[in-house]
Amino acid sequence: MLSQSRLPFWTPAVDRVQAGHRSRLEALYAGDPNVRAAAVAGPMFGGSHGLWGTNAIDMLACPDEWTADCLSDMAAKQAALADEAVYAPAYFEVDPYGTHFIDAVFGAQVGFVEGQVWSAELPGDAGDLRPPDLATNPLLQGALRVAMCAAAAGGGRLLVSTPVLSCPINIGVNLFGQRLLVALLAAPAEARRALRVVTDVIIGCIRAFRGVIPAEVLRTTCTSSRYAPPGYGFIDGCAAQLVSAEAYRDFFAPLDEEILAEWPQGGMIHLCGACAQHIPTWQAMRSLRSVQLNDRATDDLELYVHGLRPDQILYVSPTATYPPARVVDVTRDRRLVMQWRPATAP
Repeated sequence: MLSQSRLPFWTPAVDRVQAGHRSRLEALYAGDPNVRAAAVAGPMFGGSHGLWGTNAIDMLACPDEWTADCLSDMAAKQAALADEAVYAPAYFEVDPYGTHFIDAVFGAQVGFVEGQVWSAELPGDAGDLRPPDLATNPLLQGALRVAMCAAAAGGGRLLVSTPVLSCPINIGVNLFGQRLLVALLAAPAEARRALRVVTDVIIGCIRAFRGVIPAEVLRTTCTSSRYAPPGYGFIDGCAAQLVSAEAYRDFFAPLDEEILAEWPQGGMIHLCGACAQHIPTWQAMRSLRSVQLNDRATDDLELYVHGLRPDQILYVSPTATYPPARVVDVTRDRRLVMQWRPATAP
């Protein structure tokens, strides 16, 4: 581990608080009856080309400079890192191209429009999709170098995220738009072939990052509010709102579970839309250990409370319909991670 002089903001108080929060989350996941809830809501240190946080340095072009800037950002937010009540993880958000990282790995044109990352669809049919060579893919290899740089700078104390590795339905829609959704009905064999390619690439990227980031500090994207203990993975489920319960169950759920099973402890799914039709499928997914809700998905909170397994942890970002007090009341019999920081907190 690095000495404190290399990480001057990593004081004994910060070390104690960070370790305490991690222990609490581990106990929550382990089913400790004395730990029912936790709060995780911290700043994002790094992010995609300055879109999030304060770091405007291109991580792919200047990984050492980007890493140093993230450390300066952590030092400026030391009070949040030492907050006893709400966990603000100290970590590097390694996410070039944000939610379109895998699109770019496939060769899709990805750029920034009005402060957001967008990708252009690929030409051709979904069934024609071919996998990139991950061993030589310049984006993946560049992101791995950033991750290694961050892991070295953190010296075993600071966490390091993977990029957004997403999920088959999100990437399929990003790459082919509605053509993928049409193919589910009109050309199911082609759709399955494309989704198999996407899944294999996601799994290949997971394995690549697990090969360069030490297991104890390896985390997944958006660790600032979706922290989970070591060994837990993550998938997105944004576009699941576009398909029926039957289509998700038959085409996507087996692939999502396969991706989560790549992680020693299974993992989490992120939901932001009207996806409650899939709750029975998610209830049956043994590798799905937690469900994270924000925006429209939070407004279906009670359906998730009553429909998921008792051992599946809920991460909830409050909304106007479900403010913090109501979230706590509705989830009183469940393990909860609140993604919320009071206005008076650091």
